[in-house]
Amino acid sequence: MTEPTFPPPDAPPVHHHRLVQAPVAAVDVDGIRVVTVGTVLFAVAALVTGLLSDQLAADGRGWWFAVCLSGAGLGVVGLLYCWNRVRQRRLGTGPTLPGDDTDVTDPAA
Repeated sequence: MTEPTFPPPDAPPVHHHRLVQAPVAAVDVDGIRVVTVGTVLFAVAALVTGLLSDQLAADGRGWWFAVCLSGAGLGVVGLLYCWNRVRQRRLGTGPTLPGDDTDVTDPAA
């Protein structure tokens, strides 16, 4: 049987992560596809709930239409944000790397 080995007392502690992300490339980097699908689904749901508004109101679920309209509206705002972000990246005017903020001045400089 072998003796257990211990790290030297001045060695930095080794941190083992319990959750490790797999090295897989992102499917939709800019988010436009995901936001578009969600916006379209909310718009279709708003159309359906608008057509059934009398029946939903009678069941006490008239608020569903407002939720669907809100989801579609927020989806449009999200699309505008994503399109602007892609445009800034293509023009090179916005942050291109995580944490790369061009508006912050370096106090050490």
